[in-house]
Amino acid sequence: MIGLLLVASNFVEVPYTIKSRALFIPASEFNLVRTVDGNLISSYKDNVSGVVKSYGVTEFQRGDVVQFLLNPKILNHKYILAGDTIGWIVSNEEQRNLLQLKGELNIMKAELAFYTTGQKPEDIETAKKQCELIKEQLDFQKKLLKRSAALFKDSVIAQQEYDIELNKVKVKEIELGVAEARYLSISTGEKKEQERLVVARISNLESQIQQVSERLAYFTFTTPMSGMILLQRENETGENVISIGDTSHWVGVIPVQLKERDFIKFTDTIICKELKGNIIGIDNNVKVIDRKQSFYVIGLWPFKDSILSGTMAEVEIECPKVTIKDYFLRIFKPSI
Repeated sequence: MIGLLLVASNFVEVPYTIKSRALFIPASEFNLVRTVDGNLISSYKDNVSGVVKSYGVTEFQRGDVVQFLLNPKILNHKYILAGDTIGWIVSNEEQRNLLQLKGELNIMKAELAFYTTGQKPEDIETAKKQCELIKEQLDFQKKLLKRSAALFKDSVIAQQEYDIELNKVKVKEIELGVAEARYLSISTGEKKEQERLVVARISNLESQIQQVSERLAYFTFTTPMSGMILLQRENETGENVISIGDTSHWVGVIPVQLKERDFIKFTDTIICKELKGNIIGIDNNVKVIDRKQSFYVIGLWPFKDSILSGTMAEVEIECPKVTIKDYFLRIFKPSI
């Protein structure tokens, strides 16, 4: 009888399962996080492959007054669609920079119009007086800047107030340069040279305006995917602004002892209560978990509302059937 049982153990097959626990997370996630220094980090991660699809850091200039405004339309919704606006950044420094560049552009365009039209002899005197007036205004503005610099050094005024005075001096210097160029052109007759110079400056300003406008457009955050809003209170990188999880599938991250690696195959079925999933990934590096060498298996399940992101649940991996002999050899195989 014993001999018969030993022979049968080489031919009779029985089911073989591996029990573990799975951490359930969305198939993909989008996170917007505020760091401790006030910058914003956005990341779009594919949890199926473990790859970060996109990553961005929005940094702000020193002294800039910045506000992040969350889109109020999404606050009372559980789900969100791809392309929906999450929120906006309002930057005083960038807006001020854009306004200054547009102001300079308008001055240059007026200057170009001046060169491309005729002028009367009395225009020379008018241009000279204009230069003198702007020089007086620039000298006065420099005195205000000097006073602001002293106040800023003594911490009486904020960086923002000092920057405003500094920008005013720069604007006046530009205006003076334009006025002097105009006077020189009228008095010497070098009109064509000045006209070409103004055209080049206009082109440069338009390029700068485009760059600032594109940066301001980047300050609008949209979601790259449809999904549900995840209520996360904290994040390891900083304060969580918003998190969005994909609602197409659940991904399960499952630790398995290294001794079981040879018995696990892609597409093996994974059972979690009444839900059936499949293995879609097997990690190629080893971790020490509960003092045992282990590796991670990635499972994929259809999305279900009853499962919450971050849930830990018991799972069983259904491996191909094995003979009774191999079953006991696996059961009593020592951990590495």
